[in-house]
Amino acid sequence: MSTYEQSRQVPQIPLAANERSVLLSISRIASITVILIGCMVIFGWMFNIPTLKSVVPGLVTMKANTAIGFILGGTCISLWHRGSRESQSRRAALICAILVLTLGLLTLIQYGFAINLGIDELFFKESVGAVATANPGRMAPNSAFNFLLLGSALLLICIPRPNYLAAQFLTILGFLIAFFGFLGYLYGNAFFYRLDKAFTAMALHTAVGFIVLCLAMLFARLDVGIMAAIASPTAGGLMARRLYPAAIIIPPVLCWIILIGWRGDLYTAEMGISLLGILNVIVFSGLIWWNAWTLGQIDRQRLHAETSLKKAFESLEYRAKMQKTLSTELATAFSQIRTTMNELEASASATAEQAKAADAQAHRSRSLSSGGKAAVDRTQTGMNTLEQKVGAIASEITQTQQQAAQIGEISRLVSHLATQTNILALNAAIEASRAGEQGKGFGVVASEIRSLADQSKVLAQKISNLINDIQTAVASTVAVTEEGIETVQTGVAIAQEMAEAFDGVAQAIDNIFVNNQNIALTAQQQAAAIAQVVNVMNAIDLNPHETLSTSGDA
Repeated sequence: MSTYEQSRQVPQIPLAANERSVLLSISRIASITVILIGCMVIFGWMFNIPTLKSVVPGLVTMKANTAIGFILGGTCISLWHRGSRESQSRRAALICAILVLTLGLLTLIQYGFAINLGIDELFFKESVGAVATANPGRMAPNSAFNFLLLGSALLLICIPRPNYLAAQFLTILGFLIAFFGFLGYLYGNAFFYRLDKAFTAMALHTAVGFIVLCLAMLFARLDVGIMAAIASPTAGGLMARRLYPAAIIIPPVLCWIILIGWRGDLYTAEMGISLLGILNVIVFSGLIWWNAWTLGQIDRQRLHAETSLKKAFESLEYRAKMQKTLSTELATAFSQIRTTMNELEASASATAEQAKAADAQAHRSRSLSSGGKAAVDRTQTGMNTLEQKVGAIASEITQTQQQAAQIGEISRLVSHLATQTNILALNAAIEASRAGEQGKGFGVVASEIRSLADQSKVLAQKISNLINDIQTAVASTVAVTEEGIETVQTGVAIAQEMAEAFDGVAQAIDNIFVNNQNIALTAQQQAAAIAQVVNVMNAIDLNPHETLSTSGDA
């Protein structure tokens, strides 16, 4: 099978989103309309408004149970639209469906077994002589049968595993019953809406309510069952969507027009039937022509699209041939590129190995720098400690100098005291000589005191000389110590500068280390990338024709 033939096998697309949205909106609006019809009739029963109960005075009324059935049915469809299969809304819709089914079944049981279950006038009372009413408050049997059918259909779409085909079949059957009732009012044929005088007749707005409820149910799900063919995007679905409304509306309208003319004695029954046949032929011939023209337009567009698509595929095949012609040249180019890439791969591998070696050297330099920095730190710490100790020695020497000065002062005081003592001893000797014999002993003492004073003075002089020598030595020591402090401070500053220099060196080596690592990583990545490119080039070089044909088909 060719590519062009494969392209024509396009899967069927679903109904257009806007058209689907319109039909679903019709379903929702119809369900709300049915609820409003039921509520208006209930309002009419509550306040005894004949127009709301029977539309036109003299027609049969819609019973309260019928209105309640419409409210339940419309509510069921509305809740079905709102919730998912397992939601609370779906469960509430299922309850409404069961109630609709039960309402129709109980009413049919009353007709079939001629019993009164008390449900007809449960909410509102109706007079015995009501128009076309066999039992006060009881709906027509065809209405009850419709509730049975539609309740079953609602139940089938609300259960966890719905059966849409059976539900749509029952809904169409209920639509036909309601449509017959509406045509009965349109044509004035009571048999269509009242089977027998022993039964209650179907009200006009009851028939309309059933038709609207059936439309809400049919348009609720468009992709399954009977509605799938009508909602299909194919030509058949398009024709069905255009012809079904005409087939349902136009023939009854034509019959109604012919019937009015016949009742007005404008023509005989035979003429009326002939006119009806002619009008049907004319109308449906026009509809068929319109649909044929529309389908022809669609078919022409399809043929034009197929022609354009065929030309596009022919152009694509021509391009594929051109690509196949160029494949040999490309293969040669790929071979040359592969050779170049192999050389580049070898160069990249060598660069990666050199980067690894440089990274190892940077790592060792970083270790040595760290050790030198640690040694400088220790030297700086020792110099700081030495500076503190020399400072302490200087403080001790200064204190010793001060104490020597104090001793020298004491020595001067002692020398001065010896001088004074000598003077006192001299004065004592003079006084002792003046005293004669009585003063001899005192003179001896004075002489001894004088001798001691002389010795004290001599000793004081020696002490003074020693103190001077000590002060001279201390002064020299202070000078040397100050020079040592200055030397230590200079060493500390030099150690600080060395530490800062080593910090800069360590930081520079760290940067070199990081850069080497990045270079090594980049070189490895480049080598890996080049190796991958070489592998791809080898694969392309092995089968260039197949690669190019595959890319052309894509």
